[in-house]
Amino acid sequence: MITISFRFPAGRYHATPWGSQVNEGLVEWPPSPWRLLRAFISCGYTRLGWGVVDDAGVAVPIPPAAQSLLKALAGALPSYTLPPASFAHSRHYMPIPGGKTTLVMDTWAAVNGELLVHWPVDLDVAQLAMLGDMVSSLNYLGRSESWVEGRILSIAEEPSSADCIPLAQPTTGMARDQELVSLMAPWSSQDYASWRSERVPLPDLGAKKPTAKQVKDLKKAAEAYPADLLDALQWDTARWKAFGWSQPPGSNTIQYLRPKAKPIARRTTAGNSPANIPKCDTVLLALAMPSGSLSALPTLARTLPQAELIHKALVSRNGKTPGLITSVLTGCDSQHQPLQGHAHAHVLPMDLDADGHLDHVLLWAPMGFGPAAMTAIRGLRRTWMKGGADELRIALAGQGMQAQLEAWPEGLEGYLKPRQVWRTLTPFVPPRFVKKTGGNSPEGQILAELASRNFPTPSRIEIRAYPGPGDLSDVQATHFRHYIRRRARGGGPPPQDMGWFVRLTFPEPVQGPICLGYGGHFGLGLFQAAPESVQ
Repeated sequence: MITISFRFPAGRYHATPWGSQVNEGLVEWPPSPWRLLRAFISCGYTRLGWGVVDDAGVAVPIPPAAQSLLKALAGALPSYTLPPASFAHSRHYMPIPGGKTTLVMDTWAAVNGELLVHWPVDLDVAQLAMLGDMVSSLNYLGRSESWVEGRILSIAEEPSSADCIPLAQPTTGMARDQELVSLMAPWSSQDYASWRSERVPLPDLGAKKPTAKQVKDLKKAAEAYPADLLDALQWDTARWKAFGWSQPPGSNTIQYLRPKAKPIARRTTAGNSPANIPKCDTVLLALAMPSGSLSALPTLARTLPQAELIHKALVSRNGKTPGLITSVLTGCDSQHQPLQGHAHAHVLPMDLDADGHLDHVLLWAPMGFGPAAMTAIRGLRRTWMKGGADELRIALAGQGMQAQLEAWPEGLEGYLKPRQVWRTLTPFVPPRFVKKTGGNSPEGQILAELASRNFPTPSRIEIRAYPGPGDLSDVQATHFRHYIRRRARGGGPPPQDMGWFVRLTFPEPVQGPICLGYGGHFGLGLFQAAPESVQ
């Protein structure tokens, strides 16, 4: 008895059963004997040097030890000891000609533990060494996503019994927790040789020498039949289908009795429980297009509408489960009245690489995101953008408190770290009608906005209609005058449709983020630390 252990590092095994279409959502579990032998042969060609052409132009044949090993394995049906596993799938809409899409399912077995394959064969030293080389050299089993690590167990490690066994005769009697599964297995080399000889007989010509036509007809008839079992194991699908075979020559279907797959228990440690998610006040989301094109991302000018779309998606997810609605995302209390102050969520789209396109979104709430809010944020995967042909994909890039600056990507420190000089990346839109003097003057409104957010009084305020040289990168500055400055989803229009470039100098460094004025919770009036060279 030889026992082979297979471990799947990614926890997944991808393989479609014989005779099934990929979109049927079925998984070949356990791996069939036919699949295992073909994997060993493939490993020999790709990792062990079989078929390599030498200096004389001759391909290296399969070693005798490997040939005898494969024939021995093909002559016996293995049994299995199955680890806990459950079946799952994902769905993809693949593009096809004509601008349409087609649904493709990717199904797999989620495996937790080692799969043991027990082969009832006795191998000599050379065969055992060859099997060890094959098994240890395997990179994947099934599709290429099924990463695998294999080894041969010692006698002391072998279990006493298997739980997935081949049936010698069809049966209908089984336990409630068992089920039948059909797996493809090879014939023995002797059975295949007998079967082939019956279908490709040698001509009985007596003492006569066969004619050229007879030799040609004999070769043509023999082409449809692999020379031996090892040859049959190496034929690809197109080759045997070309001869009209409905399944590979030398193969048959064997029924196995296996335990029913059970879901893998989810780990419920305190750290993974939603109720114990650490509270944080800062979350960074990354934006991407399905094509991967950076130029297809929304431009800076669409900061406000894009933030509103993301906020709508968050509130929608937050309200799908009863009891999950939280004021930090909605900005309203239980009576649907707006919260006072600015402690609830800010949705701040950002351009961290300064290319003029939004590539990240900073979610910031001084009151902190609790477990319910984080559940909604973590579940957000996509949103849309106006005029875009594809969805906008969203991924969680980081979360924590503002003190954890070392965990954030390069470029974000310009919005969060303490600095003395700050300048607007997006236009400051005054929240009230502008007057020449008093509290509603441009400077008065900026001071009032800073005070409402507990920022100190700046020592200097500069206001311009457009960024000056060196204030922003050329790409960012070109978008400044084209910003959308009116909310489309809740809230009225700004009192006056105008946007200013503002530069603030504080007596001491202050910590960001700083976002002031109309639309300040949705990316307008967002300040960025001025470069040291221009401070």
